[in-house]
Amino acid sequence: METLLTAENIKKNYTIRKKTGLFKKIRINALDSFSIVIKKGFSTGIVGESGSGKTTLAKILAGIIRPDKGHIYYKNIDIYNKSNFKNYRKNVQIVLQDPYSSFNPRLKLITTFKDGYKIYYKNKSDFYKKLDSLLENIGMSKDDLFRYPHEYSGGQRQRLSIARALMLDPDIIIADEPVSALDVSVQGQIINFFRSLKQKAGKSIVLVSHDLAIIKYLCDEIYVFYKGLLLEKGTKKDIFDNTLHPYTKMLIKASKEKLFTTTYYENTGYCPFSNRCNYFNDKCKDIIELVNLSNTHCVRCTLFL
Repeated sequence: METLLTAENIKKNYTIRKKTGLFKKIRINALDSFSIVIKKGFSTGIVGESGSGKTTLAKILAGIIRPDKGHIYYKNIDIYNKSNFKNYRKNVQIVLQDPYSSFNPRLKLITTFKDGYKIYYKNKSDFYKKLDSLLENIGMSKDDLFRYPHEYSGGQRQRLSIARALMLDPDIIIADEPVSALDVSVQGQIINFFRSLKQKAGKSIVLVSHDLAIIKYLCDEIYVFYKGLLLEKGTKKDIFDNTLHPYTKMLIKASKEKLFTTTYYENTGYCPFSNRCNYFNDKCKDIIELVNLSNTHCVRCTLFL
């Protein structure tokens, strides 16, 4: 299976002002030495509670923000090579959680579509031909684009944001919580559309979500995040049928309920999940490396040392 994207040892920290204490600032770890491999035609799930670093990762993979440390390679070429970055941005597109904020409110949608397309393509007739085909697939037409973003429903805006991402025919689509703000009926349409992109068009999907039901339905491989740290990784069968980490077990148990909300953490040397884990022991005072239990399944937990 061809590897399209590789991210190695990605780190991203933010400095924030603490609420208590005069001028006191703390460093928070949004991502801590994270690595990921995206394969052609595969769908990859990134799961974790709010504040686990999922959106930071999505924006780094999409080239919107840069990591503090680490390397990202697209087809074995460093994406931050100036001659390669433009090609990378064309082939790795992102669909944001809030589709309204991803469109310029002062521009009609047809202008937004054209502005992105003309950076890479010059043939206007090809633009309209491709646009008609994409809009037909999402149940809309070209005539629907001559309006401003606020004139569309949330479901329409999300479908249009997906169509805009697909206009450049990318290899990889990163979807950051693409259905969390939508009605249940619309959620099903969007998720099935992503599934058809993978199965029929051979696109690679990176789905960022806290909804394990959607992850289980769509994804082949799953990365489990907690406070910027990868705690478990495996195939869908590994994660759901042979769950290892206590945090992953908690997520699955809570998948039909409202998940907890977490915050970023200061790196104290403890496993970030230790204050919520029933299996805490002295070994957990040190953050251990990932333990490979099979070719597809790994976990970061002292229970498996």
